[in-house]
Amino acid sequence: MASSSVREEAAGDEVEGFNDFTTASAWERLISNIERICRKWLADGLKNLLVQAEIVKGSRNLRHITADFTYETKPYYLEYFFQVDNSKVHGSKFEGNITSGDIDQWKDGLHFLQLWFGIKDFLIIAPQSMSGVVLDAPEATKLLSAVAIALSNCNSIWSAFVPVHDPTRKAYKGIQNMHTTLTRRFEADRIGSQVPVKLMHLEGLYELFMSKLAFASSDSFAPIVQVHYTMRLTYRTHISGHELEHHEENESRSTESSVSIESDLFNNRQWDDDFPWSEWYSAEDPVKGFELITIWLDKVVESSVEMAEFENASVLEADKWFLVPITIMDVNNSIQNSPVGFASRLCALVEAFCISFEGQFVEDFVTAENPRIQSVTASAVVPPPTVLDRVLKDLFHEGPPKTKSSLNGHKYTRNIKGAPLESLFTQFSLHSLWFGSCNIRAISVLWVEFVREVRWCWEELQPLPMMSNDGTIDLSCCLVHQKLQMLAVCINKKTMAHKKHGKRNNDKDSDQREAEKQVEIKPLERNAARKDNSHDILHKERGR
Repeated sequence: MASSSVREEAAGDEVEGFNDFTTASAWERLISNIERICRKWLADGLKNLLVQAEIVKGSRNLRHITADFTYETKPYYLEYFFQVDNSKVHGSKFEGNITSGDIDQWKDGLHFLQLWFGIKDFLIIAPQSMSGVVLDAPEATKLLSAVAIALSNCNSIWSAFVPVHDPTRKAYKGIQNMHTTLTRRFEADRIGSQVPVKLMHLEGLYELFMSKLAFASSDSFAPIVQVHYTMRLTYRTHISGHELEHHEENESRSTESSVSIESDLFNNRQWDDDFPWSEWYSAEDPVKGFELITIWLDKVVESSVEMAEFENASVLEADKWFLVPITIMDVNNSIQNSPVGFASRLCALVEAFCISFEGQFVEDFVTAENPRIQSVTASAVVPPPTVLDRVLKDLFHEGPPKTKSSLNGHKYTRNIKGAPLESLFTQFSLHSLWFGSCNIRAISVLWVEFVREVRWCWEELQPLPMMSNDGTIDLSCCLVHQKLQMLAVCINKKTMAHKKHGKRNNDKDSDQREAEKQVEIKPLERNAARKDNSHDILHKERGR
């Protein structure tokens, strides 16, 4: 009996017993957190992500969104980069790689990871630290493994990267699931100084790439592998403005050469000699030189010998050529070096132009009621109303109307289909460069008030300042200037019509007053005649 009862108790214990899986390890919680964030981004879809995401600086179609999490009390962030086609902002399907029909492999504005590995949407997982990189190799491997498992559970093929080593090296390790037994691994590093001579040639780069491949074959020779690659070569002209520095460096070496350089330097004309401000101001040339970019697309080689032969190929065989100006920002490597320069303002204006595609009307950026526009213009600063009033007074001050000859003095306006230098729209454009920080919201506020003032001039029949009213429209200028010219002509015609109509009314009123005066005079004369007649009759009767 005792033995049977013991067996029953043991059997009961086996039935009632269970394994406790509720206590997850730190590794499992890390995978769960990453998977939760990725599933949320996948479920939101592209339209909802655009409301939350921000535009990557320097890019027009690249967005990024960030989420924070912790692992073993250490803070991390997961950043998702995705490409947007402004003409096709719908649907929620994301592609992981760039195809030949999506975007150009060397297109400006791409993230360097997109440029290096040909990917489109990707993740970056990194610690929230001063360096922002993972210095421990096992930690980097652990993070990549966790992201790979989380993306596999989400059935996603996004690529994931972890920054490693020194931040200046831009070194990354990455991984991508291919929905098959295959897995893609990425590795990037950069040598900033003391580059080996072998790696300065295409042959050495090819051999380095082949050394990273691991073949399953045990044969002594490696199989034939076709390597697809693209190449971009940049040729830069001499940067103007550095002749004096070069002259000072070589002054002690050669006196004759320094004299020739000095004479050439001071005999050269300045770039803005023909501009109207050259008499009182000399601006720094925003264009320092030019770059010729040649691109070869999708070349295939099978040996290092072919790479060596291709290195000696002529640039005339390139698939694409681009001529790009070198601005002050490119020379200084940062826009912060001259935040108030003309070239920096042009860069800010281009950025505002890119953001303008987010809205349909200019008023959308003034009110910022749309959450998507509100997120884009959150950091935009608008000057106070006093500054706005001062700008409008400067634009619409009373003065003599401009003649056609005074607005046609500059020879470059028609070449670029612009507006005359002293015209109303040109002055508005110059004010918009310095209004606030030249952001899209400040420009929109200034434009709305500018249109309101122009409408007031039309309704009150006031001539537009800095606009000619000779009745002609210059079709070689920009469209906004043409519309202002047309409005100035209409205001002039309407004013003349009102004056003519008012003169006719004044003539009619004067004629009517003269007629009424004549009508009043005739009865008075009749009464006076009657009084005279009665006085004569009375006098005659008294004489009798």
